[in-house]
Amino acid sequence: MNGSAEQTFQAVVMAALGHAPETIEPGRLHRFATCDRRGDTAGWCKLFADQRGGVFGCYRQGISETWSADDRSNMTRQQRAELARQVMTATAEREARQRLQWATNAQRIAELWAQCRPLMPGDPCACYLHRRGLCGAWPLPALLRLHPGLTYWHGGQPLGTFPVMVAPLVAPHGRIVALHRTYLTPDGYKANVPGPKKLTQAAGPLAGASIPLHKPAGGVLGIAEGIETALAARCASGVPTVAAYCAGNLAAWQWPGGIQRLVIFADADKAGREAADTLRTRAGAAGLRADVLAPTAEGTDWCDVWASRGRQPVHAGGTA
Repeated sequence: MNGSAEQTFQAVVMAALGHAPETIEPGRLHRFATCDRRGDTAGWCKLFADQRGGVFGCYRQGISETWSADDRSNMTRQQRAELARQVMTATAEREARQRLQWATNAQRIAELWAQCRPLMPGDPCACYLHRRGLCGAWPLPALLRLHPGLTYWHGGQPLGTFPVMVAPLVAPHGRIVALHRTYLTPDGYKANVPGPKKLTQAAGPLAGASIPLHKPAGGVLGIAEGIETALAARCASGVPTVAAYCAGNLAAWQWPGGIQRLVIFADADKAGREAADTLRTRAGAAGLRADVLAPTAEGTDWCDVWASRGRQPVHAGGTA
């Protein structure tokens, strides 16, 4: 094998995605993790058998790129046609495998969701949200559910069984593409585990999806990053708010039709501000009014605002 071609391709993938397979076998489609989440296989790459080109990307980030060892401007028509053929073949293979994986994940998501039940006063989820100062959000959104006991896995090892707050991440077309899980103690604290918040493996693209905690009212809808932040923003401002799950998803979120004003409840950190600015720019280009509201204290979010103001409403028209 031409080691330099493999190493060059590996370096290109690493530079673009921040991750790459440890070894790359020419002619083989590789799946690999692009985050630290157990079982993640969002990354993909294939170095063509002739080692003159390859394709790579990440489903989570919505990236798809083609790499060529040769300067494309100097390629002959035949060489360009061959590269295009290889890209098309690799794309078809990758998409077929991804459809199969998404179907498998969708079945697992449906089974897990069917095991969940509505929240009730005094259950671990309600206690957790009460401890976070979100009792004013009651009745809690109907799509927040309780799973009475899920095993928490870390590094391939079970660390215990915990009650879990479960919420669906819903794509713009209305299908559940993942479940967000918050592992708790029976009395409503976050479980003492390495990462109490996890997302299931996806059953479709996550870009554009959100956790639709509330429906728009009067043509107005808010969006925040996390579930608790969105509930706090709703309590503080009165604006019905959905959760994006993370800054990247907030930037890529696709708002529903009929919205006249979008209120972006940004976290006061670099990632939060950049995501909010991206979403505001996209909304403005679509002719939608979009306002960004962010706490003034660096590193805080709307849960902090809600707590610092003694859980008193604020005006949803500026910084907090």
